[in-house]
Amino acid sequence: MKHIIYLFLTTISISSFAVEDISTRILHIDYPEAPTENYEIMIAKDRGIYEISKANVELINLATKALESNASIELSKTETKITGIKIVESGDDLLDFYPSEGMHPMSGYTPSDIGSYDLAEELFKSLKKRTKWFTQCFNRAHVWAKQMYNSHNVNSMKILIYYTKKYRREVNGKWWFHIAPMINIKGDYFVMDKEFTRKPVRDFEWEKIFTKKLEEKGIHGHRCKVIKNIDEFYAEENQKNEYCNIQVTSMYYWEPNDMSRLVKTGIEKTEFINWELRAAAKEVFWSWRKIYKEIKD
Repeated sequence: MKHIIYLFLTTISISSFAVEDISTRILHIDYPEAPTENYEIMIAKDRGIYEISKANVELINLATKALESNASIELSKTETKITGIKIVESGDDLLDFYPSEGMHPMSGYTPSDIGSYDLAEELFKSLKKRTKWFTQCFNRAHVWAKQMYNSHNVNSMKILIYYTKKYRREVNGKWWFHIAPMINIKGDYFVMDKEFTRKPVRDFEWEKIFTKKLEEKGIHGHRCKVIKNIDEFYAEENQKNEYCNIQVTSMYYWEPNDMSRLVKTGIEKTEFINWELRAAAKEVFWSWRKIYKEIKD
């Protein structure tokens, strides 16, 4: 009988530490909040949550890199812990979709590298919050972009998420786009969306905020297709087959009509326009004349 019990306990012990290799992606990382806690990693394969010891810096860095680039990975795990990560196919850097040649809203535009997250936080805190109840995202983004340019000479970008007919039909029909300023910190991109976040957040984290309803519908880990020009968004195949698109522009583009005008005319925006800044400030703030006076050229 003792031998049977020993064999049973040994079997449990071996199965608990058996290593399984799977192909998946990382959806989320929870960082430890107490000295005794480890990193918790949520994966796409089974929506399981597995731990990485906070002492395993190399593995944590690999997990973070895989999350940021939406990489396909080979993951080795036990029932509770991740023991190894191999990146099979790394995702593209967001700006890799915007080559130097060709016409698009990033043509000939080089965003500033502000150098540190501390400065990003300082900039974020300086952005003026709306004072009117209902305001348009493109007006807030335009004022914020000009504020950062005036105060710290930052050539920022703007990031848009567009929702297709497929999304509006199958998920939610409320919005069709959202836009916010985005800055570059040593090749990492942080979105400055003071309306929806309390600090600068990575581009992929911002995207997750606005694809949350896909998660609620059981569509986990979805990433929006990146487009260069807005005609790709309006294309029938895109509207039928994609849930959403991401587009990046220079700080000068105000709202989607600007992107449509670029496609139709080929004329790029290379400066802020005072009447647009005035209209944006007027829609967002009660004391808009004061704000406009501060930001106009």
